[in-house]
Amino acid sequence: MNIDFTTIARGTDSSYLNVRQMAIRSLRRWSKVWQLHTCNTEPPPPIPQVDFSCYSVVAVFAGEKPTSGYSIKVIKVETNGSQTKGLEAISISVRHRQPKAGDFVTEALTYPYHMIQIPKLDGKKIVFKYL
Repeated sequence: MNIDFTTIARGTDSSYLNVRQMAIRSLRRWSKVWQLHTCNTEPPPPIPQVDFSCYSVVAVFAGEKPTSGYSIKVIKVETNGSQTKGLEAISISVRHRQPKAGDFVTEALTYPYHMIQIPKLDGKKIVFKYL
């Protein structure tokens, strides 16, 4: 079953230098993630508000890329498994894009990321699928 999600932030200028994916279930953790994500931005943007009593945040970071033309995007969030047996998991499908031969790109390091808000996870297992 598909789960609706909302994009909180997406772009190519994160301060996360390495590939990472994470589920964030508390304001304390969200504050730390956002602070690191924006530590090279002046002035730092305010932290997006998330009601963690109802929602969780999922963040994917593609790490350092050598040029423009790279991106990362969550394209689908869905449940799988058997709810009757308590084996429900959340599957998050993520698409990477890289420039094709001949594409015009700028010679600048980029750090693609996508952060989304989904209904509260309540301890469910998360599986990331990279397409």
